[in-house]
Amino acid sequence: KAVVSTQSTGFNLEGDVFEGEDSWNVQFLRSITSQSCQFSYLERARKLKTERGEKIEDTIHSSYIYHIRRSQSFIFIENQYFLGSAHVWSEEDRPKKATNLVAIELVRNIVEAIRTGSHHSVYCIIPMYPEGDPASMPVQEILYWQTATIRMMYRYIALAIEQAELDTHPTDYLSFYCIAVRGDEIPEGLAEPETEVEANLREKNRFPIYVHSKMLITDDEYIIVGSANINQRSMSGRRDTEMAVGCYQPNFLCIDGELPQGDVAAFRKSLWVEHMGEMCEEFENPGSIDCMRKVNELAASNWEKYVADEFEEPLQGHLLPYPIQIEQDGTVNALEGFESFPDTSASVLGCKSSVLVEKLTT
Repeated sequence: KAVVSTQSTGFNLEGDVFEGEDSWNVQFLRSITSQSCQFSYLERARKLKTERGEKIEDTIHSSYIYHIRRSQSFIFIENQYFLGSAHVWSEEDRPKKATNLVAIELVRNIVEAIRTGSHHSVYCIIPMYPEGDPASMPVQEILYWQTATIRMMYRYIALAIEQAELDTHPTDYLSFYCIAVRGDEIPEGLAEPETEVEANLREKNRFPIYVHSKMLITDDEYIIVGSANINQRSMSGRRDTEMAVGCYQPNFLCIDGELPQGDVAAFRKSLWVEHMGEMCEEFENPGSIDCMRKVNELAASNWEKYVADEFEEPLQGHLLPYPIQIEQDGTVNALEGFESFPDTSASVLGCKSSVLVEKLTT
């Protein structure tokens, strides 16, 4: 049984009552303006945002923020892009309108946990690089914005660790990953490589797996999945039109930090086994520092196999650490020896364009 709603605010999870242990509550979410749809009287009565005469619904962004804020233990994200909260970047050339709040709200949760002596974990899987030639101007600028977002996040986390006088590391709370595959034999019947990057990947028989999902899971309780990326184009409501669903089981809620064991938890664990090749005991408590360190350990082991000159053994699952080095003070650099992505000449940290309009890459 499922109850479907299109209301613009997050559900009161503690207040809804449903029959049946496996019942679901599903909320339809959108990024859309009155230029793309005709809002009903009831929708207009919800006091939708108005800009330049347009009615705007940004319930995807609102739901992300609502459920990030109420998360007690951990957040797991898969997304094609990851950038935003530019109003708190340190870069002088930050974009003026990449202001979605996803990144800064994730950090706020972590910093608050550090200050109160608890722990909160955020796991984020993104592509190794965006779609297209990683050395091209548009892709490099997207990577530049992504790096600036990540730098902001680690800067705040490192400062909170220092103020709390802890011996933890910023990646004990927030870690970024990508996924890939490497084999010992090249399948027959493949088309000839068309670019230098494709030829290099074929020679080493290692290939990034492109992450195209747009998903958020909080506390094994709530899941949002749809078409919206974590960037301004998808989250603002005024630019790309997007849709998503937010789902939860009212009988499987996270109460006082105790993770539920419903279908959201089962799905998350199944996905982690696919990514990491095994079900570890630590995966039962993703909000713990032990789990975060275990995941980082598995990813680091895979990275050594992935970048080895010669194939030695298969990866365990597909998870790799995103190829950046995070220092104790939150400084973000490319991994030593990997200023460019493997088998490419493309900078890992990206490069800002002097000719592209920011609206195209944010």
